[in-house]
Amino acid sequence: MKKILSIALFLPFVFVDAQQSLNINNITGSQSVFESVVASGTGAPIKYEDIQGSPYQSPLFQKASVGEKYGNIDVRYNAYTDDIEFLNNGKIEVLPKQDDFSRIEVLSSKQAFVYFKSTTEPKGYLTEIAKGKNSVYKKEKTIFKDAAAAANTYQTGKPAMFVKQDPVYYIKTASGSTSKVSSLKKITDLFPEKEKEYNAYIKSNNLKFNDADIVKLVAFINQ
Repeated sequence: MKKILSIALFLPFVFVDAQQSLNINNITGSQSVFESVVASGTGAPIKYEDIQGSPYQSPLFQKASVGEKYGNIDVRYNAYTDDIEFLNNGKIEVLPKQDDFSRIEVLSSKQAFVYFKSTTEPKGYLTEIAKGKNSVYKKEKTIFKDAAAAANTYQTGKPAMFVKQDPVYYIKTASGSTSKVSSLKKITDLFPEKEKEYNAYIKSNNLKFNDADIVKLVAFINQ
Protein backbone atom coordinates (compact mmCIF):
# COMPACT_ATOMS: atom_id res chain seq x y z
CA MET A 1 0.00 0.00 0.00
CA LYS A 2 1.22 3.52 -0.78
CA LYS A 3 2.15 5.52 2.30
CA ILE A 4 2.16 9.22 3.12
CA LEU A 5 5.64 10.68 3.36
CA SER A 6 6.36 13.04 6.26
CA ILE A 7 9.43 14.52 7.88
CA ALA A 8 10.03 14.49 11.63
CA LEU A 9 12.94 16.71 12.55
CA PHE A 10 15.74 15.32 14.72
CA LEU A 11 14.28 11.82 14.80
CA PRO A 12 15.96 8.67 13.44
CA PHE A 13 14.37 6.49 10.78
CA VAL A 14 11.37 4.96 12.52
CA PHE A 15 8.20 3.42 11.16
CA VAL A 16 5.47 5.01 13.24
CA ASP A 17 2.79 2.94 11.50
CA ALA A 18 3.55 0.51 8.71
CA GLN A 19 0.33 1.61 7.00
CA GLN A 20 0.72 5.34 7.40
CA SER A 21 4.03 7.18 7.59
CA LEU A 22 7.82 7.19 7.62
CA ASN A 23 9.82 9.68 9.67
CA ILE A 24 12.99 10.88 7.94
CA ASN A 25 16.10 11.67 9.91
CA ASN A 26 17.16 15.29 9.48
CA ILE A 27 20.90 14.73 9.78
CA THR A 28 22.08 17.57 7.52
CA GLY A 29 20.28 20.54 9.03
CA SER A 30 16.94 22.15 8.33
CA GLN A 31 14.92 20.65 5.49
CA SER A 32 12.85 23.81 5.22
CA VAL A 33 12.88 25.73 1.95
CA PHE A 34 14.16 29.30 2.11
CA GLU A 35 12.78 30.97 -0.99
CA SER A 36 15.51 33.54 -1.44
CA VAL A 37 18.89 34.05 -3.11
CA VAL A 38 21.85 35.92 -1.66
CA ALA A 39 22.85 38.70 -4.06
CA SER A 40 26.56 38.68 -4.84
CA GLY A 41 26.73 42.46 -5.08
CA THR A 42 25.18 43.33 -1.72
CA GLY A 43 25.22 40.07 0.20
CA ALA A 44 21.56 40.64 0.97
CA PRO A 45 18.91 37.96 0.39
CA ILE A 46 16.42 38.49 -2.43
CA LYS A 47 13.08 36.71 -2.26
CA TYR A 48 12.14 34.50 -5.19
CA GLU A 49 9.05 36.65 -5.73
CA ASP A 50 11.28 39.69 -6.32
CA ILE A 51 13.38 37.95 -8.97
CA GLN A 52 12.35 37.92 -12.61
CA GLY A 53 11.60 34.42 -13.90
CA SER A 54 11.25 31.25 -11.86
CA PRO A 55 13.62 28.63 -10.44
CA TYR A 56 10.96 25.94 -10.92
CA GLN A 57 10.38 23.65 -13.84
CA SER A 58 6.73 24.20 -12.90
CA PRO A 59 5.81 26.34 -9.89
CA LEU A 60 2.72 24.23 -9.15
CA PHE A 61 2.91 21.20 -6.88
CA GLN A 62 1.86 17.96 -8.57
CA LYS A 63 0.85 14.62 -7.08
CA ALA A 64 3.64 12.07 -7.40
CA SER A 65 4.87 8.71 -6.21
CA VAL A 66 8.21 8.76 -4.39
CA GLY A 67 10.36 5.67 -4.49
CA GLU A 68 8.51 2.37 -4.41
CA LYS A 69 6.50 2.93 -1.24
CA TYR A 70 5.06 6.43 -1.16
CA GLY A 71 2.21 7.90 -3.21
CA ASN A 72 0.14 11.08 -3.56
CA ILE A 73 2.98 13.36 -2.49
CA ASP A 74 2.76 16.99 -3.66
CA VAL A 75 6.09 17.76 -5.35
CA ARG A 76 7.83 20.25 -7.62
CA TYR A 77 11.39 20.49 -8.97
CA ASN A 78 13.62 23.47 -8.17
CA ALA A 79 16.08 23.65 -11.08
CA TYR A 80 18.15 26.35 -9.34
CA THR A 81 18.88 24.39 -6.15
CA ASP A 82 18.48 20.96 -7.81
CA ASP A 83 15.98 19.91 -5.13
CA ILE A 84 12.66 18.13 -5.12
CA GLU A 85 10.39 20.12 -2.82
CA PHE A 86 7.26 18.63 -1.29
CA LEU A 87 4.41 19.70 0.96
CA ASN A 88 4.45 18.35 4.50
CA ASN A 89 1.33 19.44 6.38
CA GLY A 90 1.26 22.71 4.45
CA LYS A 91 4.98 23.38 4.91
CA ILE A 92 7.43 23.19 2.00
CA GLU A 93 10.25 20.72 2.69
CA VAL A 94 13.19 19.35 0.68
CA LEU A 95 13.18 15.65 -0.16
CA PRO A 96 16.36 13.98 1.16
CA LYS A 97 18.70 12.82 -1.59
CA GLN A 98 18.95 9.15 -0.78
CA ASP A 99 18.22 5.80 -2.39
CA ASP A 100 14.73 5.38 -0.92
CA PHE A 101 13.60 8.53 -2.73
CA SER A 102 15.71 8.37 -5.89
CA ARG A 103 12.77 8.10 -8.31
CA ILE A 104 9.85 10.54 -8.30
CA GLU A 105 7.06 10.02 -10.83
CA VAL A 106 4.34 12.61 -11.42
CA LEU A 107 1.06 10.69 -11.46
CA SER A 108 -0.79 12.73 -14.10
CA SER A 109 1.93 13.03 -16.74
CA LYS A 110 4.09 10.00 -15.79
CA GLN A 111 7.08 12.35 -15.93
CA ALA A 112 9.86 10.87 -13.80
CA PHE A 113 12.74 12.55 -11.98
CA VAL A 114 15.67 10.24 -11.27
CA TYR A 115 18.41 11.08 -8.80
CA PHE A 116 21.95 10.28 -9.97
CA LYS A 117 24.22 9.91 -6.96
CA SER A 118 27.58 10.73 -8.48
CA THR A 119 30.49 13.14 -8.16
CA THR A 120 30.72 13.49 -11.94
CA GLU A 121 28.19 14.23 -14.67
CA PRO A 122 25.44 13.28 -14.81
CA LYS A 123 24.57 14.05 -11.22
CA GLY A 124 21.58 15.31 -9.30
CA TYR A 125 18.02 15.10 -10.57
CA LEU A 126 17.43 14.36 -14.25
CA THR A 127 14.17 13.98 -16.11
CA GLU A 128 13.71 10.57 -17.70
CA ILE A 129 12.35 11.14 -21.21
CA ALA A 130 12.82 7.65 -22.66
CA LYS A 131 12.87 4.39 -20.71
CA GLY A 132 13.92 0.94 -21.87
CA LYS A 133 17.04 -1.12 -22.38
CA ASN A 134 18.50 2.19 -23.57
CA SER A 135 17.19 5.20 -21.60
CA VAL A 136 17.53 8.95 -22.10
CA TYR A 137 17.73 11.59 -19.37
CA LYS A 138 17.57 15.36 -19.54
CA LYS A 139 19.29 17.70 -17.10
CA GLU A 140 17.53 21.03 -16.67
CA LYS A 141 19.29 23.83 -14.86
CA THR A 142 18.40 27.39 -13.92
CA ILE A 143 20.99 29.96 -12.85
CA PHE A 144 20.63 33.22 -10.96
CA LYS A 145 21.88 36.48 -12.46
CA ASP A 146 22.25 39.34 -10.04
CA ALA A 147 20.85 42.77 -10.77
CA ALA A 148 23.16 45.04 -12.75
CA ALA A 149 23.15 48.81 -12.51
CA ALA A 150 23.17 50.90 -15.68
CA ALA A 151 26.69 51.70 -16.86
CA ASN A 152 25.64 55.22 -17.81
CA THR A 153 22.58 57.43 -18.21
CA TYR A 154 21.96 56.12 -21.73
CA GLN A 155 21.49 52.55 -20.57
CA THR A 156 19.03 50.86 -18.27
CA GLY A 157 19.88 48.53 -15.44
CA LYS A 158 18.98 44.85 -15.43
CA PRO A 159 16.88 43.28 -12.69
CA ALA A 160 17.86 40.14 -10.80
CA MET A 161 16.60 37.16 -12.75
CA PHE A 162 16.47 33.40 -13.03
CA VAL A 163 17.69 32.18 -16.42
CA LYS A 164 16.98 28.71 -17.78
CA GLN A 165 19.98 27.02 -19.38
CA ASP A 166 19.83 24.80 -22.44
CA PRO A 167 19.06 21.23 -21.34
CA VAL A 168 21.81 18.61 -21.42
CA TYR A 169 20.97 15.07 -22.54
CA TYR A 170 22.44 11.74 -21.48
CA ILE A 171 21.80 8.23 -22.74
CA LYS A 172 22.27 5.16 -20.58
CA THR A 173 22.81 2.11 -22.76
CA ALA A 174 22.00 -1.52 -22.06
CA SER A 175 25.64 -2.02 -21.04
CA GLY A 176 25.13 0.37 -18.13
CA SER A 177 27.39 3.15 -19.45
CA THR A 178 26.06 6.72 -19.51
CA SER A 179 27.14 9.21 -22.19
CA LYS A 180 26.41 12.86 -22.81
CA VAL A 181 24.86 13.44 -26.24
CA SER A 182 24.40 16.73 -28.06
CA SER A 183 22.83 15.53 -31.33
CA LEU A 184 20.97 12.58 -32.80
CA LYS A 185 24.21 11.62 -34.54
CA LYS A 186 25.91 11.39 -31.13
CA ILE A 187 23.22 8.92 -30.10
CA THR A 188 23.63 6.69 -33.15
CA ASP A 189 27.42 6.80 -32.72
CA LEU A 190 26.89 4.72 -29.57
CA PHE A 191 25.55 1.86 -31.70
CA PRO A 192 28.15 1.37 -34.48
CA GLU A 193 26.77 -2.02 -35.50
CA LYS A 194 23.49 -0.41 -36.64
CA GLU A 195 24.56 3.20 -37.04
CA LYS A 196 23.74 3.35 -40.76
CA GLU A 197 20.25 1.94 -40.18
CA TYR A 198 19.56 4.42 -37.37
CA ASN A 199 20.86 7.39 -39.37
CA ALA A 200 18.62 6.35 -42.28
CA TYR A 201 15.66 6.31 -39.88
CA ILE A 202 16.52 9.84 -38.74
CA LYS A 203 16.71 11.09 -42.32
CA SER A 204 13.54 9.38 -43.56
CA ASN A 205 11.53 10.70 -40.62
CA ASN A 206 13.15 14.15 -40.62
CA LEU A 207 13.95 13.88 -36.91
CA LYS A 208 15.36 16.82 -34.96
CA PHE A 209 17.22 17.02 -31.67
CA ASN A 210 14.28 17.63 -29.35
CA ASP A 211 12.48 15.60 -26.69
CA ALA A 212 9.78 14.15 -28.93
CA ASP A 213 12.15 13.05 -31.70
CA ILE A 214 14.75 11.71 -29.27
CA VAL A 215 11.99 9.53 -27.81
CA LYS A 216 11.09 8.30 -31.32
CA LEU A 217 14.69 7.46 -32.17
CA VAL A 218 15.38 5.63 -28.92
CA ALA A 219 12.12 3.70 -29.22
CA PHE A 220 13.30 2.56 -32.67
CA ILE A 221 16.72 1.62 -31.28
CA ASN A 222 15.08 -0.31 -28.42
CA GLN A 223 13.07 -2.53 -30.75
